[in-house]
Amino acid sequence: MTDSQLYLPEDYTAMPWKNGAGSTLEIVQRRSADDSGYDWRLSIAQIDADGPFSVFAGYRRIISVLQGDGMVLEVDGVPSEALGPFQPLIFDGGAQVHCRLLGSPIEDFNLIYRQDRVQASLRWVECQPAVVVGSKAGEVVFFNASAGPVGVTDARDGRRYKLAPRATLRCINASGQLQRYTLEGAAAHICIVEITL
Repeated sequence: MTDSQLYLPEDYTAMPWKNGAGSTLEIVQRRSADDSGYDWRLSIAQIDADGPFSVFAGYRRIISVLQGDGMVLEVDGVPSEALGPFQPLIFDGGAQVHCRLLGSPIEDFNLIYRQDRVQASLRWVECQPAVVVGSKAGEVVFFNASAGPVGVTDARDGRRYKLAPRATLRCINASGQLQRYTLEGAAAHICIVEITL
């Protein structure tokens, strides 16, 4: 893989949920070295009705609402706060999780990762109109949740990438040194995922 790779919405792969109750769009995943599955995966799911989530024992999950009125997740019987757009919640993928919608159907954005192999974080930033972020993570992924394009400039070589709405940029940082990225967009919401194996 090159230092950076761009993923477009038309490249995402539709697949059924593990519990068969819906479908998801897989954005990108990193396969496990022993081919036992994946170490981490990013995806988008449409949730049209209340119901259970699939169980992923051995994984952690971070989920955010992309569009819609929001939801409450009951994780092993304990309800979360009401989750609106761009409010991440982390929970054990092996838990029993039930989703309750707060109104309209929603889209959500999911990071799932092997907690015994991967350190991961997810945060949302808003460009007004530009922001500089730094990271030492081995992989940094940017997802554009906005209606308009977003520019991402990698300070290592000055290369600028244009992210269309719902496009994703994956940057590899093999050095482990601090790298800086400039994000530019008008009131744009960008998800930043940092992953270290």
